Amino acid sequence: MEYKTLGEIGTFIYGYTGKASKNGTTRYIRITDIGVNGLLLKDNAVFIDQNAENEKYLTSFGDLLVARTGATYGKTLFVDNYDPAIYASFLIKISFKEPIIYNRFYWHYSQSSHYWKQANKLVSIGGLPQFNANVIKQISVPVPPLPVQEEIVRILDRFDALVNDISIGLPAELSARRKQYEYYRDRLLTLERAR
Repeated sequence: MEYKTLGEIGTFIYGYTGKASKNGTTRYIRITDIGVNGLLLKDNAVFIDQNAENEKYLTSFGDLLVARTGATYGKTLFVDNYDPAIYASFLIKISFKEPIIYNRFYWHYSQSSHYWKQANKLVSIGGLPQFNANVIKQISVPVPPLPVQEEIVRILDRFDALVNDISIGLPAELSARRKQYEYYRDRLLTLERAR
């Protein structure tokens, strides 16, 4: 399987520095809004007024935002809704230069132990951990053919749905399924390296 660095295939845009409040025209996504599952938390939302200065930081469905500092460094959000939102300055938007990798595929990879091994080695620790664009560019990512990526995403999305469906009232089963999901995710995303 071919591997590329994010610096070879991606572009990176730091978020908007603004003042959030309980009211406003647009949701303001902060690093604390990324859940443990890499999706946007619904609770404790804050807002900002959209204007000409910050509209270039609007998110779209499928965007990838990565936390660049603090305890949440490296955590990657897959924007899974169509509601307008502006992302904050402690987040970096990753976009791919060409259709070589699907956002959803990369998002699954960013949840894997292989991603986190790299992130933990690359992060600068001095006060607050820093995971800036120069660090992110060094992350190595598997780049299988697009049809293979589609199939991997389909499988991992089904596992993810299964884990979330059984989360009500079945903690032991949830733990077992989460371990199984993590095992298969890591195997699917690094198939060639395992051989």
